[in-house]
Amino acid sequence: MISCLISLAALALVVAVSLGVGATGIDPLGTLRTLVTGTPASAHNLVVDVRMPRVLLTVLIGASLATAGLLAQTLTRNPLASPQTFGVNAGAAAAIVTTIVLFPSLGGFSVVAAFAGAALVGVVMWALSAASSMSTVSLALAGMTLQILLSALVQAVLIMNNATQDLVFWLAGSVTGAQWSDVTLLLPFTLAGCTIALIGQRHFGLLALDTATSKALGQNTNQVAGLAALVVVALAGASVAVAGPIGFIGLIVPHISTRIVGSSFTHRLMFGLVCGPLLFASADVIAKLIAFPQETPAGIVTALIGAPVFLLLALRQRSR
Repeated sequence: MISCLISLAALALVVAVSLGVGATGIDPLGTLRTLVTGTPASAHNLVVDVRMPRVLLTVLIGASLATAGLLAQTLTRNPLASPQTFGVNAGAAAAIVTTIVLFPSLGGFSVVAAFAGAALVGVVMWALSAASSMSTVSLALAGMTLQILLSALVQAVLIMNNATQDLVFWLAGSVTGAQWSDVTLLLPFTLAGCTIALIGQRHFGLLALDTATSKALGQNTNQVAGLAALVVVALAGASVAVAGPIGFIGLIVPHISTRIVGSSFTHRLMFGLVCGPLLFASADVIAKLIAFPQETPAGIVTALIGAPVFLLLALRQRSR
């Protein structure tokens, strides 16, 4: 409880800083004043129409990916699992880019394409894990290999079709230019996915046990696992649709949660719903400042943080 309260306070601070950081700087008190009074009009429009949807989007994406990562690790009993390391994000991104670039008339169905791409890769990885005796490290490396192949495919499509700079920027994982429509698009998926995880926390937590034990406790393992996989695809696919393939949030947050609140699925889920937004909102603030006043994709910051963590976790798993 104390850890969650401290994290919530830190998240509130990061949100206040993020609302004020930009080409036009506004101090936290000035931000609060313009939100309450609506004056001056220019500052109010800047905060409400430009910065507020961006901050809310980082919170929603952080919560979505943290929940998806925890479910993926629990479902596969693999501490290296996440929407990125298993290629789910890359599958969603590849489907969206292919749809937008090659079939522009279907651009309005990019979210559907994201779900289809994420689901296809998820099925491939599940079949690979079920049909082989690969170690956790090998399976994660297979997922990363699949991600690299899909990323190469996306790059080829972009190069051959002279894609716009905005699409290239999106592929790096960015919330720059976020609009209220993006928040409206992602919000239902985040609420639904996280609510399902909270309501079914006991059943999802049992997935970490072996199949025989789960069934002995009355668990319908196949149904629960299928629901968990569906939630992972929905949360990851929707996040990619609005902000591109953000990496490593889903991998890092469950491990941070375990360190701070223990191994209970419920405790990790509750803490992750705060830690995920805190981590991604902080990454976005850092991204704003790296090349200020120009923008840097937040996905680059999460990759710089997450790549060393992934290598460290992989080495630990290998030594075990």
